[in-house]
Amino acid sequence: MKYLIGVLGLVLILGIAWLASNDRKKVKYRPIITMVILQFILGFLLLNTSVGNILISGIADGFGELLKYAADGVNFVFGGLVNQKEFSFFLSVLMPIVFISALIGILQHIKVLPIIVKSIGLVLSKVNGMGKLESYNAVAS
Repeated sequence: MKYLIGVLGLVLILGIAWLASNDRKKVKYRPIITMVILQFILGFLLLNTSVGNILISGIADGFGELLKYAADGVNFVFGGLVNQKEFSFFLSVLMPIVFISALIGILQHIKVLPIIVKSIGLVLSKVNGMGKLESYNAVAS
């Protein structure tokens, strides 16, 4: 049942996008089909293979470490205000978002993030046959 709901959601979103398009005759179906098939293959490989599980757990551990650094920073700045028994939305959610946003800004400033986005956009343009600018915009979004 969960697979049926997922496929139905995908068909619904693609249908709404098709209905909202200005010129339905100019819709290129090949890139859409290619990317949907690639998404299913990538999802299967990441979720059902040991290499995929190792990759996902490594990424999750990396983000877990970033959140630990954010929690340590919040504890350093607001140490007396943190109540360990209660959940504070400001300190537990908003402050780590500020930390991650600052980290993304630093990566953008030292030109690491644009290189990653351009590389993924280049690979994506080769896979789906669309232009580099369209693929870059899709990755940057």
